[in-house]
Amino acid sequence: MTFGRREDRISIFGAFRPSLGQTVSRAVVTTYSLDLTAMLGFVLALGSDTETEFEASPLGLVKAFDRMRGKLLVLHQLSRVVAPGAHRSVLPLLDTMVHAVASNERRESWHPKTALVRYVSDAGVEWRFWIGSRNLTGSTDLDAGLTLVTSKAKSARRVPDIYGLANDLLSDAHLSTTELAELRSARWLAPPGVTVQSILWRRHGQRRRFIDPPLLARAERGCAISPFIDRRGLSEVVKAGARHLSLLTTASAGKTCAPFDGVQFRVDTAPEPAAQVSVEQQQEAEAGEFHDTPSTGIHAKLLALSKGGRTKLMLGSANLTGRGLNGPNAEAVAILDVDNPALANSLYAFVGGGIDLATVDLDDTAEKEKERAEQELDDLISQFLECRYSLSYRNDGLHLLIGDKGNKVLQLARFEVSPFLDPNSWTTLQTCVPSLLLLSKASPTSEQTSLVNFRASSLGSPEVSRTWIQTLEIDGVDFERRDRALLARYVGANRFRDWLRSLLDGVDGTGGQRWSDENVQRHQRNPSGQSVQIFTLETMLAAWARDPNGFETRVERMMVMLDSFVEVFEAIPDDEERMAALADVEEVRPFLQAVHDAIGVAS
Repeated sequence: MTFGRREDRISIFGAFRPSLGQTVSRAVVTTYSLDLTAMLGFVLALGSDTETEFEASPLGLVKAFDRMRGKLLVLHQLSRVVAPGAHRSVLPLLDTMVHAVASNERRESWHPKTALVRYVSDAGVEWRFWIGSRNLTGSTDLDAGLTLVTSKAKSARRVPDIYGLANDLLSDAHLSTTELAELRSARWLAPPGVTVQSILWRRHGQRRRFIDPPLLARAERGCAISPFIDRRGLSEVVKAGARHLSLLTTASAGKTCAPFDGVQFRVDTAPEPAAQVSVEQQQEAEAGEFHDTPSTGIHAKLLALSKGGRTKLMLGSANLTGRGLNGPNAEAVAILDVDNPALANSLYAFVGGGIDLATVDLDDTAEKEKERAEQELDDLISQFLECRYSLSYRNDGLHLLIGDKGNKVLQLARFEVSPFLDPNSWTTLQTCVPSLLLLSKASPTSEQTSLVNFRASSLGSPEVSRTWIQTLEIDGVDFERRDRALLARYVGANRFRDWLRSLLDGVDGTGGQRWSDENVQRHQRNPSGQSVQIFTLETMLAAWARDPNGFETRVERMMVMLDSFVEVFEAIPDDEERMAALADVEEVRPFLQAVHDAIGVAS
């Protein structure tokens, strides 16, 4: 393992894909920025049977979502969900799996990047823990992270801080007493040549120094990477134990802080941490896991100090800023002992490969003006978010309900809102207006969601704007029924028979398709009664014999879903297609009901 070489990169998607025989029982992710399409890829990685998450079939997506329903929670910074460019119709499935942490970014940010996943199998329980700098987005920036896996091997060691982090930083996930007890007693395997000294974290609003005591007193050399820095943060870094260190950052950040005693500044490309996922790019990749194009910038946050053959390494989410290293940003970092000379030397070589800041001729006047305008807009967005907003589905349509604290900020910037599934239908928010009608018609169950689009634009510089997705409190929505209806609409009349068969005998009739393919083929009913042919006594007995408990669960699932298929099929505009689709459902219902009653499945 080395740092910087493309062949040594590991996908976080691949790192958390279940091993053979494993299923995920709980997963908690923390991130600053969130791309819902990347999150869908994580759902597919955790819950589907394919080797590549974005290659999953349409029914593979349905299976993955069923497996992960109620098990995954992603905690993100409020207003930092990236607006997706595609696949919106299926993304509402994720709205119950995300939770916005409402920290005010003018004062502090929710910035930790961690993942904690529990797996169960016949062999027992396994946990995996990741900590690093990567957001759950489509970014191709260079990030750094550490993965630990529980093990009964003699070389596995206790890392009690993981239990502490789960109990405190991840408290919104409400891990069970049993799960916390497992983490408390777990022993963990780290990569070869790496030993975990401690895991440090901080909730938003708290103060805690991460470099206290020094990492390595009287270190002989040191290096660091951080795209964002300030002089308060660098003051902490020079106390870590090295008299001189080389710092890799961006040209803009370096020019702001240089010179600084004891720090040699080197620069590389600025990151794009909130970049969108390109599903097409992932599907064209040759690799069997989440595919990274060549990195566009540096986003890793780490500090390494060495003395003799010993290296101390701090890596995680904290930039080398005062808010990152001391607080009040919420952060998480790992303090490691590195006995792998190749890893340590590759890190120093990577930092040394940056361009000397002194040789960079940077006219950043325009860039600084843009950053100033963006910061002013972000401050106004933070004020805007202090107002309470909620959604309400009513007979006449979708309403946005607005609290009374937003009138002042609405005069300082332009704020617009649109329904999640209609991102081009923007309505400007006005002062003293308690509610807005976002949709003037009742929404089908399959299209209801707590997600909504927001956009803010500077009044003085209209080209400076930011669009984000937000989950709002909502009434009038039965999310379990919505999920069933959305999946029924996604499966559609053309895939209805394939869906039935996949639950009965495990054969995926959509295996040659991709989940992102459009389902545009018109449905035509097979007059030979192909749907009924699936439900033979031999088929039923064979499916039940293979897995009695699983078969009963699937039968119950099929019975519940039939009503959702009817609801969706009744909305098909073409009369012939609608009648054929409904006939398919009614053709299998009596037989399925008889099986349901015969095996005694409790409704």
